[in-house]
Amino acid sequence: MNAEKQSPLPAPNELHVTDQPVRHISNETAKKLEEGTALCLSGGGYRAMLFHIGVLWRLNEAGILAKLNRVSSVSGGSITAGVLAMNWQHLTFNQNGVAETFVPQVVDPIRAMARESIDLASVLAGIGLPFTSISDRVIKAYRKHLFAKTTLQDLPDEPTFVINATNLE
Repeated sequence: MNAEKQSPLPAPNELHVTDQPVRHISNETAKKLEEGTALCLSGGGYRAMLFHIGVLWRLNEAGILAKLNRVSSVSGGSITAGVLAMNWQHLTFNQNGVAETFVPQVVDPIRAMARESIDLASVLAGIGLPFTSISDRVIKAYRKHLFAKTTLQDLPDEPTFVINATNLE
């Protein structure tokens, strides 16, 4: 049996140019970028979560955390950004822009989460228990240790938090 595998992509000779070619947007008509200070927290799982808490801690000590207009994050960085966003209104900034409540509000919950081993328990429960998945178990652990019932609607308007995540089951 000599069956050829069919590619989900069209053959090169089947590609066509759209009716709407790419167009250049001049600087005059383009939306102007917002002025301000932005921070991007990258991915990398638990290590990123812990690394970024150190970054935020130092930015706080330098009085820069209070000046942020936007925080963008992905994956492990989103764990840290989520905790910061959820607790932003509880941070008390002094005259130097230092959040005096940063450690108990942001650092301590992340440290507590880092002490938990949710990976193995989630995988075993997700595989072994009926009517549950690995993702369901991880969600329960995040709710229990970090986020409770916080949703994106609960996050502050300022600074703007852009939280990127992917869930592949």
